[in-house]
Amino acid sequence: MEFNIGTQFSREFDFEETSLITDSLTKILNESFAKKEYSLKVKKIYVGFICVSKGFEPYFMARPLKILKKELAIEYEIKLDFEEVFKSNTENKIRILYNELINQSRIILNDKKLVDFKVQDFLDDLEKSLNTLV
Repeated sequence: MEFNIGTQFSREFDFEETSLITDSLTKILNESFAKKEYSLKVKKIYVGFICVSKGFEPYFMARPLKILKKELAIEYEIKLDFEEVFKSNTENKIRILYNELINQSRIILNDKKLVDFKVQDFLDDLEKSLNTLV
């Protein structure tokens, strides 16, 4: 299974810091899930993180889970609390992203019926791989 992490962060954030955080998260997830399989119909997971200031918030709504059949992938977005993330140091920003990825993935993936996808196994593995880092 392959992960792709994307971000939509306000201009208030330092680009290098957000790139470092998302690149390390992508690397960790891809290493942890490289040999895992939860469905024959899902080979990739795209996760987008949205963290924008109040002025931009109406324009950046988290889209619901989407199943991409041509690409054998699922895609979803997670909206982060701007103030909490912005006021945090790099270590806490990483912790927030990891925790929100676990918590929101649990909500999003359990909310929609994914045929032939071992949701609970995936969520357990996600939690294990990220909890060792926080």
